[in-house]
Amino acid sequence: MIERLAATAAATDWASAPAAVQDRVVDLVADTIAVAALGSGRAELRTLVAGSCSGESTVVGSPRGWPAADAQFRNGSAIAADQLQDGHRPARGHPASHVVPAVLALAEERDLPGAELLSAVLAGYEVGVRVGRAMGGTPDGVHDIGTWGQVGAAAGVARLLAPGDAAAMRRAVELAGSAVLVSDAATIFAGHTGGHAFLGASVQLGASLGAAAVAGLEPLPGALDRHFAAVAARDWSGFGRDDGYEVLRGYTKAHPTCAHLHGVNDAVADIVAATGPLSDVERVEVRAFAHAARFGAVADSELAARFSVPTSVAVALLTGTLDETTLTAETVSSAAVRDLAARVEVRHDPELDAGYPAGRPARVRVVRADGSVLTGAADLPRGDGSRAFDRDALRTKARRLLDHRFPGHAGAVLAAIGGLAAGGAARSLGAALRAAAA
Repeated sequence: MIERLAATAAATDWASAPAAVQDRVVDLVADTIAVAALGSGRAELRTLVAGSCSGESTVVGSPRGWPAADAQFRNGSAIAADQLQDGHRPARGHPASHVVPAVLALAEERDLPGAELLSAVLAGYEVGVRVGRAMGGTPDGVHDIGTWGQVGAAAGVARLLAPGDAAAMRRAVELAGSAVLVSDAATIFAGHTGGHAFLGASVQLGASLGAAAVAGLEPLPGALDRHFAAVAARDWSGFGRDDGYEVLRGYTKAHPTCAHLHGVNDAVADIVAATGPLSDVERVEVRAFAHAARFGAVADSELAARFSVPTSVAVALLTGTLDETTLTAETVSSAAVRDLAARVEVRHDPELDAGYPAGRPARVRVVRADGSVLTGAADLPRGDGSRAFDRDALRTKARRLLDHRFPGHAGAVLAAIGGLAAGGAARSLGAALRAAAA
């Protein structure tokens, strides 16, 4: 199976893919870069771009060039920070968020054309997701960041640096599977800033192993079955499944929260879409599948709020929206949000467990002070599967995030991303990002 996967990935050509696949890859690059832009504005990540350096690769949020490895780490860390990164529900992880920063930095460094960058993104995405789908999730306490996403990053780099070389691709997949990063889920779920670095380190490590594989470094064959499955996978029964382009089955996020919360967030969004902000809520009852119900604690910080059902629900009900303008430290710590969050009851409903991983089911019941009741329900979240956002919606999201971070520059950045598909080069995108940060 590894030989067939490697041969297919090495031969991946974005320009020969169906139009829907081509568009999706470009849209994922735009979404990932916009998410990185938002994250780059965080105080804890601004410190990572202090000091002097030189190189040909771009760190989003910095006006100067960086070595590729530094750009991979910093951009990956920024992508993770606001919990807006892309994902793939059946594989249970974040493919483009690993692959895009890995290949973008090297494509810039080597002044490669946009079509090659896009081919590498597609190859890495498809390899990573196929490994992820075989895993059945991760062992208890292990976060998916750094597992199969790292393998995808290595595969993307191998496609970028050695197009058509199936042997190099095989080495990249097995070498990355031999040195997998096993991230602490508790650090991420508790909202500690060190969790940002897990994605950055995974991107950098995967890219380094992909480059090493292209240079000829050999892993011991059988690494995925022997090592990767043992340390990173909950199951390993599905490796080899091939149902066409996985890139068409991934999701992009509507809410800046852990994806397990998105059913709850969708249900609340439907309620406030009809009512507007609510200031008279007596209590809220949330029923959710097991993975979501675990996030039932009231958050003590803005980062922790991204992993808190009660706090994210309270912010959405009181402000009428849940986005980068409302999920802030000031809002999360406000007396009104904390008071309402304490009155949000989160219960595991075993009947909803059957709806995962096919969806992320939730049921919400809002009781107002006058005794009236508002209800909301969600199964498959917005942005996922059959509810995937179309190109206009994704472009609107990317423009909003870019404008939030770099007012007046969103158009130029998005034009440069579109240019990748029309004969443009990776360095043109880097130039637009550096100009935005200047």
